[in-house]
Amino acid sequence: MAVDGYTLGLAKRNGDAADSWKNYAQQLEQQLAAERASNTAARAVAAAVIDELARVDPVNPLTDKEVRRKIFNAAYSKT
Repeated sequence: MAVDGYTLGLAKRNGDAADSWKNYAQQLEQQLAAERASNTAARAVAAAVIDELARVDPVNPLTDKEVRRKIFNAAYSKT
């Protein structure tokens, strides 16, 4: 069975497109992993700050989880 040039060219373009999408997916996975790590670090810093705030100013409104949730939701809705 002979394969003509058009079919070979089409197969090559499709293979190149698949490779391009694979590379793009790998880049997205790397970005997601970096964002997850950054988010984990930010949460750890926030927890340490809240603990320290609760120690030095136990009646501060930011020590209330519901207040922090409202601030988070307001900021999240702006993005």
